[in-house]
Amino acid sequence: MTSQNKIRVDQQDQPNPSSGTNGKADHQFLTAKAPQHGTDSQKSPEHAPTPDHASPDDLRAAVWPSSAAEDARDTDFDSVFATGMAAQSGGVPSRNGAAAKIRSSRRSEQGDNGLGTGHAPSKALLTLSVTGTVIAAVGSLFLVASPDFRLIAIALAFFAGATAVWRLLADDQQRAAKALEKKDAKIRRLLGRCEELEDGAWELRESDERQASILSTLGDIVIRRDTESTVVYANTAAQEAFGGIDTPLIGQPLTLPRAKHDPKTSQAADSEESSDFGDLLLQTRSGPRWFSRLDISVRDTATDQPLIQTVLRDVTDRRMIENELLAARQSAESSSEAKSRFLATVSHEIRTPLNGILGMAALLRDTRLTKEQTAYIEALETSGETLLLLIDEVLDFSKVEAGKLDIQVSPTPLAALAENVVELLAPKAQAKGLEIGSCLDPALPETVTVDATRVRQILFNLAGNGVKFTDEGGVSITIDGRPNPVGGCFLDIAVHDTGIGFKKDQAERLFKEFEQIDHGPARKFDGTGLGLAIAQRLAKLMGGSITAAPEPAGGALFKVSLPVPEQLRKPAEIRPDHLHAKKIVIVSNGRIEPPLLAKRLKAEGAIASLCAPGADEMTDRLIEADLVVIDNSAVPDSGGWLASARLAGCEAPALVMVSPPERDRLERLRAAGFAAYLIRPVRMETLSQAISGLLGDSMDDHCWDVGSELAPSGTVPSQAPSRPMRLLVAEDNDINRLLSEALLRKLGHEPVMVVDGEKAVEAASASDFDAILMDLHMPGLDGIGAIKQIRAEETERGREPVPILMVTADVMQDARDKAAAVGAAGYLTKPLSADAISSALETLVRQSA
Repeated sequence: MTSQNKIRVDQQDQPNPSSGTNGKADHQFLTAKAPQHGTDSQKSPEHAPTPDHASPDDLRAAVWPSSAAEDARDTDFDSVFATGMAAQSGGVPSRNGAAAKIRSSRRSEQGDNGLGTGHAPSKALLTLSVTGTVIAAVGSLFLVASPDFRLIAIALAFFAGATAVWRLLADDQQRAAKALEKKDAKIRRLLGRCEELEDGAWELRESDERQASILSTLGDIVIRRDTESTVVYANTAAQEAFGGIDTPLIGQPLTLPRAKHDPKTSQAADSEESSDFGDLLLQTRSGPRWFSRLDISVRDTATDQPLIQTVLRDVTDRRMIENELLAARQSAESSSEAKSRFLATVSHEIRTPLNGILGMAALLRDTRLTKEQTAYIEALETSGETLLLLIDEVLDFSKVEAGKLDIQVSPTPLAALAENVVELLAPKAQAKGLEIGSCLDPALPETVTVDATRVRQILFNLAGNGVKFTDEGGVSITIDGRPNPVGGCFLDIAVHDTGIGFKKDQAERLFKEFEQIDHGPARKFDGTGLGLAIAQRLAKLMGGSITAAPEPAGGALFKVSLPVPEQLRKPAEIRPDHLHAKKIVIVSNGRIEPPLLAKRLKAEGAIASLCAPGADEMTDRLIEADLVVIDNSAVPDSGGWLASARLAGCEAPALVMVSPPERDRLERLRAAGFAAYLIRPVRMETLSQAISGLLGDSMDDHCWDVGSELAPSGTVPSQAPSRPMRLLVAEDNDINRLLSEALLRKLGHEPVMVVDGEKAVEAASASDFDAILMDLHMPGLDGIGAIKQIRAEETERGREPVPILMVTADVMQDARDKAAAVGAAGYLTKPLSADAISSALETLVRQSA
């Protein structure tokens, strides 16, 4: 082997400098291995390396013997230079470094100074030699005959022969040079390929070391086993983590040291161990630690056999955090559940006596009273209703906060939904001298799919706040529609009041719990400050939003946007023929309801105008009008005003708007010439029916009765039942039992009173009843248990099940669900009212029929 090849082998077999051997030791090692310059170039041919074992440099030495010593010197210089560079950098010598560049440069110089193409004769010289040979040969032939020139002839002959020989040698040299160029190019390609392979192997070793270093830094335990679960590989992290006899041993089945823990966790861990992933609690040198386990299928690169690679990663910190979060969540849920139970209990205990207070006040109102006594009863009812509203707000907020408030959507008439809220708040608003009204965009669908109870609650909270914080003016509810890009439409609800308003920077604070505009011990307005917070959370639960903004002229504006699946109606569907281009004059100085009526009539195609009494342009408009609407509160005498209008030339039919306390004037107004009347707040359906009758071809007395056909919600008078019913009432509270009996007898029914659930079961078994009113919470046998026993006895005897109404102060949804599960036909919440009982009993009668 040549010195150059020997040095290359030594350089490849040297220890890796990165493993701890310094550059100086490597340099000494290479220097000791390298022979003296020129040793291999002086060997005899029989000691030359065979072609099978010759290196590329040996091949070059065999082809170019004159450069063998130079190659040895080049190789020795390359090795020393590469080792020196590695010693300075502390890394592995690079095969593509400065040494390779120096070797390439010296090879280039050697090619220019040796037998290469750099010293081949030029074509001009070759042509000149041929010419000289021919001339010398011809000259020698001519001169050889002359004795005087014979020596010159001989010299020319020798010159011709020499140039001919030189020419032949030059041709051989040129052919040999070309052959050597081809061999040299091939050798260079082989050398380049060898260096590429060496660089690739070097990079692979560096990549393996880098991956091993990363894996070691992460601390993951990697274990490989065959299909029979026999360990074939385990990294050093396994030894460091487990140590001793617990370390997975090569050739042994895989067993992981399990740590002891509670049975529930142990069962979960056992199920996880048989799977391909999960968390395991293992015993380590540092004590019990949690590891995440991941099993993946791999193949052995040497045998191509399938293996299972198990990766264990320490996740103890993550598990500790998860356990803390789980404990905190369970604690929060327990606290929330305890708070909900506490509020439900408090609500039940408050509603029970409140039922007696409000119920007895309602019974007392029906007796003969003085004005002073009537005022006291009104104060009593107002206080009770305020307390009831407070309880409902606290319970609703608790449900929303605990996530137990479910949204239950169903088709709902939109106009009735808004008008019911207005009618409920109208008595309170009218008592303060305020106006209240609503207006809906005619393009809105008549029926929308929403949770009617929650939308009504939002409207009631917003409009109720407006009534509470307003002393002059009023409250309006407007609902408009706009298309939804993803389908359906949006309900844009705006609640505007003319109250105290608020500053712009206070808008966000309004929706926080227990926050009000005026707070502190000297505040003017009462309340819990939960109404807006509840409204905002309900809107979000229904996929909508709510915002608040102050009005420049005073007051507040609340906007609610709710998505519904229904589409807006087309313009052709919302313009009735009887209103098209009809001139309607509304005479009023109201700030809320009259403008809303004018807006609605304009949207339906009418030409509606609003005039204040005594306005200059009013006479001309009345003469041209097709219909006149007069606000009874806007003029001192509506009948006298209508007579004056008739004298001025107004021939249009007249319609009068009155408030509920003004009902006693209706007969006089009818006699004065009014064709119809409307009760404020005005319902859109009532307005449409009245105008349609008045603007039709024929008017009759039916138009006057339109206003009385739709009685406002909550004002339906108690009526005698369709038939008297024999009722069983189970109530443990003495006052509530007395109240229930009085209300039922007032409604014309025959109640049978019992004090607990056991007596209710006995009475139901001994006699027949049309219905049973069962209290939920009673000592001994409660209402749920009593219903179960009654149903079981009915099944045993083959009797028809009697309708049972659950009567309780428990307003939680769980109680309703339990009652429905055992067969209750209805659910009445205390405090009771005559209207609620009558409506529930009428529903039972219709269902049985």
